[in-house]
Amino acid sequence: MKPGQAATFGKSAAQFLVGCVRQTVAAKPRAELDDGQLEAVKQWQQVFEHNPVMYFMVDPAGTVINVNTFGAAQLGYTAAELIGRSVLDVFFAEDRDFVRACVALCLETVDQSHTWEIRKVRRDGSVLWVRENAKTMLRADGSPVVLVACENITERKEAENALRQSEAYLAQAQELSHTGSFGWKAATREITWSRETYRIFQCDEGSKPQIPVMLQRIHPEDRLAVQRTTGQAAREGKDYDHEYRLVMPDGSIKYVRAVARATRDSAGHVEFVGSVSDITATKEAERKLRESEQRFRDYAETASDWFWETGPDHRVTLISEHSDTTTPPGVIGLTRWDIAPDADLEPEKWRQHRAALDAHIPFRDLVYRSRDRNGQTIYVRTSGKPFFDADGNFLGYRGVCTDVTAAIRADQAEEALRKAQAELAHVTRITTLGELTASIAHEINQPLAAVIANADACVAWLQRNPPDLKAARRSVEWITEDCKRASDVIRHIRALAKRTEIEMGPLDPNSIVREAVALVQREMARHAVSVRMELSSALPKIFGDRIQLQQVLINLIMNGIEAMEDVRDRPRKLTIRSAADGDDAMLVSVADCGVGIDEQAIDRLFTPFFTTKSGGIGMGLPICRSIIEIHGGRLSAASNQSGGATFQITLPLYREQAS
Repeated sequence: MKPGQAATFGKSAAQFLVGCVRQTVAAKPRAELDDGQLEAVKQWQQVFEHNPVMYFMVDPAGTVINVNTFGAAQLGYTAAELIGRSVLDVFFAEDRDFVRACVALCLETVDQSHTWEIRKVRRDGSVLWVRENAKTMLRADGSPVVLVACENITERKEAENALRQSEAYLAQAQELSHTGSFGWKAATREITWSRETYRIFQCDEGSKPQIPVMLQRIHPEDRLAVQRTTGQAAREGKDYDHEYRLVMPDGSIKYVRAVARATRDSAGHVEFVGSVSDITATKEAERKLRESEQRFRDYAETASDWFWETGPDHRVTLISEHSDTTTPPGVIGLTRWDIAPDADLEPEKWRQHRAALDAHIPFRDLVYRSRDRNGQTIYVRTSGKPFFDADGNFLGYRGVCTDVTAAIRADQAEEALRKAQAELAHVTRITTLGELTASIAHEINQPLAAVIANADACVAWLQRNPPDLKAARRSVEWITEDCKRASDVIRHIRALAKRTEIEMGPLDPNSIVREAVALVQREMARHAVSVRMELSSALPKIFGDRIQLQQVLINLIMNGIEAMEDVRDRPRKLTIRSAADGDDAMLVSVADCGVGIDEQAIDRLFTPFFTTKSGGIGMGLPICRSIIEIHGGRLSAASNQSGGATFQITLPLYREQAS
């Protein structure tokens, strides 16, 4: 049963239960109820108690007079612990006035349902978002009681928060690509700009953006249109997208495009988040293109599809007139592979295409490179269908072409961004290795020192008269073991530093934890940090990249060490745990006893470039979360009640596919 269906069914069941009990009790005392009536009451009590929806019964004073077992458990209580308490106890203090108003509304409108969304606070302090459906009913004696059915919508709210973080990340990515970002609160006229926006408008970064300053910079001929567009958007709470000109201090003209998304704050006021791009070069290119194309060619037409026709020999016999800007000249009489410059680079693709044409088979979505009339590289997607005469003789193909250059370029840009992100992740690994130099040297020096000691011992055994060959052989065996140990350390460090593609495979999660701890053992000793590993035995394997997952753990461990640097009044202890999370996932947590995480900062920890360290750049945790999400998992953080913070990784278990 889906959550919405469960809520509807549960609400109806509870209403029926209350009505059934009310009518039965009104008719006669419970002691006088017959067996059938008692059984009906018992059955509907079971429905109320165990239906997977939270139910509360509240009197006019707000006191909980009944709650089902499921509802109490969702909040971390038993039903007995909640009955007799104020219902306000399970809400945040700042939301209680709203709850009082909702209860009052229900009491004023008997038998009318009311719905709202609100937060509840669990016993452990965590948040539970619910959609509540409430209704006042009258008991047999005429006294009112408020019945509230609650549906858990926490996952949906978390998804909304993730979306907002994604939008913030996109805004910063736009800034890095020389696209400025801005925020505008329409009610207060408050404006915020990114550094790139200041550069586009050529304003002092120390000054606060003001609407009069912006209007002064906008070209006089465009000023009124901008005011109309933004004013209408503010009044109607709608997104907007427009282009206009700026007049720079030196008198030059700059073209910009502003795109904004309308949102509303907690008070319902309209505010905008958007980007502003310098499109002067694009506009200049468009102007030159239009001039070269006799100024009257419509840009949309140049980007639209064009039609073609070939003869029995697959040579072009006809092409639509409006394709002259997107196809090279002289294509009539040529085959498609004569036109495409990538024909020699992808022989197998073209061999299959020609085989399909010779077999007179329709084809779809063949993508190839070509050149436009100006010699610039473009990408074309084409589809075609054979046509025949009345006698069934093959006459050729007819089809359509589409310029898909923009989409291909976007894919290439996305791939470039992915490679850049991988490069950044590699840099952070190298940086971490630099910080762990002492630990690495220690890990290598130990087996090397053992090699020297065992070599000296071997020489001593051989110099005896007679030589003790058994003892010498044992020393050589120990030398071999120590050399392998040093080799393993060096191989692991080289793998961590190597720039490679992701190599996914089944992994033992506890082994990853132990290897990561080994690499930072020296660093923990230097900072007087003890580590306690509570690793669940016989954990199933996970599926992932060993080096990337070790990178995440090393980063979290180093963060924990730094968080405890100023701790003087208690032992510096780091606790690493692993455990199963149901049948499909496992958990790894890294907990410290440091300064903890400020509540205002906890929601921004994984935002790129946000950092609480004086010398940090704010990319470690975002990269860690990105790595975990690539593995299909989640990375979260929370403050500990006893001090410090805990970072928790959730990863899916490895499932072997049936052969």
